Amino acid sequence: MKNTMVSVDFWDTLVRADSNGEKRTEARINALREVSRRYEKEPTEEAIREARAHVSRAFDDEWFGKQRTQSTRELVQGMLDALAIPAKPVEVDDLTEAFRESLFQGPPELAEGIKEALASISIYFPLAIISDTMFSPGSVIRRYLDQMDVLQYFDAFAFSDELGVSKPHRKAFETVLKATDARPERSWHVGDMLKTDIRGAKKLGMHAILYTGFSGGADTDSPSDPDSNRRLLTDSNGRAISPSDDLPSPDFVCASWENVSDILISELV
Repeated sequence: MKNTMVSVDFWDTLVRADSNGEKRTEARINALREVSRRYEKEPTEEAIREARAHVSRAFDDEWFGKQRTQSTRELVQGMLDALAIPAKPVEVDDLTEAFRESLFQGPPELAEGIKEALASISIYFPLAIISDTMFSPGSVIRRYLDQMDVLQYFDAFAFSDELGVSKPHRKAFETVLKATDARPERSWHVGDMLKTDIRGAKKLGMHAILYTGFSGGADTDSPSDPDSNRRLLTDSNGRAISPSDDLPSPDFVCASWENVSDILISELV
């Protein structure tokens, strides 16, 4: 379809974020311990938990406060600093690479029905990914998508580590719109977060679907968000009714990719 495209979030939309997460965490901690032993340090489990929490808070401050995500190296350096490990630059480089590659130690599971949905949607519209990254940069996510045999369906990408900004910054959405020669009023975004996915898309004039296949319908913005457990209301047609005036309302709320595919094709074809 001319001037139309569909963009999709990665974490908790294309894949389940917590699936195999313990394996990824274990790979990162093992790599961190290997470096710490060179300095005759053996961080306790509690110290590592506190360092991880410190890094997560700093990440969220940048993500939600400044609309940018810290690079893998920044996150690694933050953990080293919190644990008082004076790693050399080359060791920081190696540890950063281990954190990046940890995605393949515990690859996340694809959403149920995603391959069939992407195959159907891509017949009619260009597809793009807009993803905010943390430990796994865009280059790693592309390799993962290729291994899972879904990279072929996407025509454009906007990863926060490559753009320098994160959702809901307009640049994230404008990047894929420009790459696919699409207009915002004729395009759709699918994601799981009201604060980033839905807000960014709607502010630019795009249509939006809130995907709740992994969240169960809850607003999954931030664990510390007092509204994080509020459920969205929908009418009999699946159209969303915003739970409050301060949050944007998506056009639809979908718990399955079959439903997402059906809505997109019926709305746009």
